[in-house]
This record gives sequence, C-alpha cells and structure tokens, in this order.
Amino acid sequence: MSGQGKTQRGALSLLLLCPFLLAVLVPFLWMVLGIFKTNNEFFQPLGKAFFPVNYEWQNVNELLDGKWVPFWDVFGNSLVVSFGQALGAVTLSAMAGYAFARFTFSGKRLLFVLAVALILVPRQLFAVPLFSWVNEIGLSDSLFGVMLPGVVTGLGVIYFTQVFRQVPEEYLQAARICGATELRVFLTVLPLVWPALLSYGMIHFILTWHEQLVPMLVLTTETKQTLPLALAKLYDVSQRTPQGVQMAASTFAVIPTAVLFALCYRKFRSSLSDMLVH
Repeated sequence: MSGQGKTQRGALSLLLLCPFLLAVLVPFLWMVLGIFKTNNEFFQPLGKAFFPVNYEWQNVNELLDGKWVPFWDVFGNSLVVSFGQALGAVTLSAMAGYAFARFTFSGKRLLFVLAVALILVPRQLFAVPLFSWVNEIGLSDSLFGVMLPGVVTGLGVIYFTQVFRQVPEEYLQAARICGATELRVFLTVLPLVWPALLSYGMIHFILTWHEQLVPMLVLTTETKQTLPLALAKLYDVSQRTPQGVQMAASTFAVIPTAVLFALCYRKFRSSLSDMLVH
C-alpha cells in the first residue's frame, strides 16, 4: 500500500472514531472538570458552564478529609477486597479450568453446566441464601465475608478451561515422564499461561471494584464499607452533598481500574488474541 493510501486510510479511521471518542471523552471531562465547580455552575446550561470559573480544590479537600464519607477507609477497603478476591478467583478458577480441560471424571458435564449457570442466573436470586450463609459462618460485617463468595466464578472456570485446552499435551507428558505429580505439572504449566492469569485477574478486579450487591448485604459498619456503597451514599436523593464532591469521588473511583488497565493492556490484548486464534 502506498504512503498516500495509508494516510487516507488513517484519516478515514480517525473520522469514523471521532463520534466514539467524543461519546467517551465528553462525559469523562465533564466529571473531572466538575471537581472544581460550584453547585450553581452545575445547573447552568452546558455551553455556558462546561469549564469551571475557578480551579479550586475545596471539593477534593472536603472529600479526602472525610467530611462526607470516610473516604480513605472505604477506598482502602475496596482495594483489599478487589485484590484479594481477584487473587482467590484466579487461583480457584485456574485449578478448576485445568481439571475440566485435562481430566475426564464422573459428573464433569454437570459441573460444567453449573459453572455456566453461575453466569446466566442473576446474582440477586442468591441474595437471601448468601446473607444467611455469611451470617452462619460468622463473617458478617467483615471484608473477608465480601471476598469469599466472589472467588467462585463460572466465568473464570470457562475462561481457564479454554486457556488450558490450548496448552500442548506434549508439555504435560514431558513433566509426567520426569516423575512430576499432577500438582507439579499444573504449577509448571502456569508460566506458559501467565498472560491469561494476569488478564483474568484484571477483569475480576474491575468487576469486584464495582460490586455493590454483596458489600451491601454483608457490611454494616460505615468504616468497613467499600467505595461503591460510599458513592451511593454521596448520590442520595437528598442532594445534600455538593456536586463537586460527588465528581471528585467518582474521579478517584475510576483511577485504580484505569491504571490497572493501562499496565495490563498489552498482556490482555495478547491473551485475547491467542484465544481468538485458537
């Protein structure tokens, strides 16, 4: 393809992407710029008050000082719950996926159907049994009580079943011939699929970061709540919280997932490409 043809193709691609970029960037910019606005500016016409009059940090200071919610507590709780649950989900899902991909055993088809059902059945149907179960085992109002139910994930089982099916059987046989136990074989294979491990860990972290149902059922103490619950409190119908504080909280809530995606993007794309190729 000539240089002129590449230039025209690039210009056409950019033109087609412009509406999508505007749809993504305008709400995001509105949120970030809203940190510096007063309530009066928020309720003015969009063209008149898109940019704030003064760039002051009062809303950020009020949020971080805990005037409206114990922000650092709930932010830290969300990090702990998201990282912990992602680690647990990757570990259990990888082990289950390896078993489904490489072994034949009684009830395999039924168990796989149950894994699919975990994705299809709305989580709200499990709300009452989940609440009763967490109370029964003494994990009510604890972060571990939020993490534990989420480590069992049908999506992870299906994902890793597909991942381990792509591993050549020769690698496994070579390890077995050397006398390795099946657990040792599994651990030996993990470096071959670590982009998939990292990718699913990122996906599960993001899903857990935005989870609201389980924390709402399990947590009661304000300082033990997670960030989504704190955001819901800020956005209550009373509208007593300044709009700028709400925008500041929303912006801080986006940062961890955005940073994680930026760090893991290459490996995520590589893992996704390998799955699509196979």
